[in-house]
Amino acid sequence: MAYPSYTPVRQQRRRRWLLVLLVALIIISIVVLAVRRRSDARDIADYLAVAQQVAAEQVETADDLETLFVTVTDVERPEVMRRLEALRVSSEGSVETLSEANVPVDAGEAHGYLVAATGSWISGIELLDDAIVLVLDGSAEAGGTELLEESFDFLRLGDLAYSQFLVAVDGLDDEVPVGDIDVVAFTSEERSIEYDAQIVTLRLNSVYKLGELHDIAVTAITDPEPLGERNNVPVVPHSEQFIVQAVVANQGNEPEQQVSVDLQLIPTDGSEQPVEVRQTVANLDPGQATTLVFDTLQLQPGGLYELVISAEVDKDEDSENDEWRMVFYQNENT
Repeated sequence: MAYPSYTPVRQQRRRRWLLVLLVALIIISIVVLAVRRRSDARDIADYLAVAQQVAAEQVETADDLETLFVTVTDVERPEVMRRLEALRVSSEGSVETLSEANVPVDAGEAHGYLVAATGSWISGIELLDDAIVLVLDGSAEAGGTELLEESFDFLRLGDLAYSQFLVAVDGLDDEVPVGDIDVVAFTSEERSIEYDAQIVTLRLNSVYKLGELHDIAVTAITDPEPLGERNNVPVVPHSEQFIVQAVVANQGNEPEQQVSVDLQLIPTDGSEQPVEVRQTVANLDPGQATTLVFDTLQLQPGGLYELVISAEVDKDEDSENDEWRMVFYQNENT
């Protein structure tokens, strides 16, 4: 007896199941791909948000640098140095922010250009500090102008790399919400300062107050203070203790460290040994003053003394205010 074959029916059923499975896999793949594309787009958008933050910070840094050069004739040297340091700190902060960003594969090219741009900008700003100091304090052979030109070249290189970053961002997938990213240009022709090393050097050299200036000034008061005179010589009232307060001021534009302040109390009749006392001021910023107290001094009633307070720093521009002196009598004990 012959039985009808069932193999074709089974094969048809198997093909149907395979077709259903294939369709299901295709649908699942489409869903997974769509979810992945949305995830990638979101990652790129997150990265571009970081890039926008960095760009905004660098726009502010570039504007501050322009303001520094435009107003350099209106500020003094410590302020110039302070502003340069603030620019450097700001640029370093942007570099650190960018280094911590999550960089999607599709944004790799743009990220590379942005890293190159921020790295070049910070190199230029760091060189500016040394370059300006050389221009202000050195001779024409010191190399300040050449270092200025090198720093400006780094700024121009950063601008070029950033322009390529913007091109790379424009080439990202249309589905990525790029948004508006600030245009950064340190050396743009639209700026009011020309980043030419020779011109900037001449501008800096025309401002004397930006040059390094060391100037320590000393004054003093005594306790008790003189009351009246004898033969045109001040007379200090008799007291059990004689105190001198020396006021030391930094009238220059450079910080001074380890400033030695010397007191000399000299009996003019030679009846006593001169007294010499030294105190040291650890640090004295430009415009800062401090008071030193000398309270171990003994006077003889009726004695004639010369009191000298002096301080000195290297390259002091005004030696006349480095010393304060007074000749006086100590009144008799009555």
